[in-house]
Amino acid sequence: MMDLKRLKSMTVLAEELHFGRAAERLGIAQPALTQQIQALERDIGVQLFSRTKRSVRLTASGRVMLDEALRALQQVERTILVARQAGRGQLGHIEIGFVGSAVFSGVLSGAIARYRAANPLVEFRLNELGILHQLHDIASGRLDVGIIRLPVKSPMPDLTITAIYHDPIILAIPARHPLAKLKSVPPKQLQQEQFVAVQIQEGVGFNAQVAELCTAAGLTPHITQRAGQFTALAGMVAGGLGLAFVPSSVKNLKVPGVLYRPLANYHQQSDLAMVHRKSERAPAVLSFIKELKQPA
Repeated sequence: MMDLKRLKSMTVLAEELHFGRAAERLGIAQPALTQQIQALERDIGVQLFSRTKRSVRLTASGRVMLDEALRALQQVERTILVARQAGRGQLGHIEIGFVGSAVFSGVLSGAIARYRAANPLVEFRLNELGILHQLHDIASGRLDVGIIRLPVKSPMPDLTITAIYHDPIILAIPARHPLAKLKSVPPKQLQQEQFVAVQIQEGVGFNAQVAELCTAAGLTPHITQRAGQFTALAGMVAGGLGLAFVPSSVKNLKVPGVLYRPLANYHQQSDLAMVHRKSERAPAVLSFIKELKQPA
């Protein structure tokens, strides 16, 4: 393997064409520089410099060698820079999973924007996935960070789950519905209403929190249809197909024909949470985890 120190000495001597000045720039004694150049010429088997008592000049082989040496040294410098950036969390990629409703709050997008402002070379890959899918993918290493809705049944022991955003649960009501005239809706007025809801994942996420709210309010909602996502759910409400419980951040969708009201005297929240491996060591991921913990 070619000695990079000798290559550096060769390029400096090629710029100065004077052993004394080149040695001074390199911070070494002139005899040491002479020895390095002679050793380099022996290694490659050609003369790089033509020397007389009065002058130093590059040979034809030396001029060709200089171009390659400069490229090689630039690549080494780039390699060192990339390694240092990766070590500081300034370079790399982060694989993120998220439930669709997480985007309405702005927590994830805000954290990515703040992080990218300071670390523009880090690449983000976003994957919309269900809660259980995220948990398994984070544990297996396919994802770095997940954004889910609590609660989670039997969380995996090697994962850390941290609540990062509290989203009040409210009612989405068709704009022409009589209940839309109220500032808040008493649960007793919902007993005969039809509801639409998102697809259920038993015991986890938003539906589990809605179930807790309904139990506390003594309400058993009559669900007629289910949707895969909150965007589709809002469309169902706008079309008059029923009322829906939604996180308050869904209001940011601004769907025409839908109004939002709190449930009177009940203040259940839907918590967004961040999930990551307890053993995480990647600097870029650890830095992003800190960013997600900042107040939304």
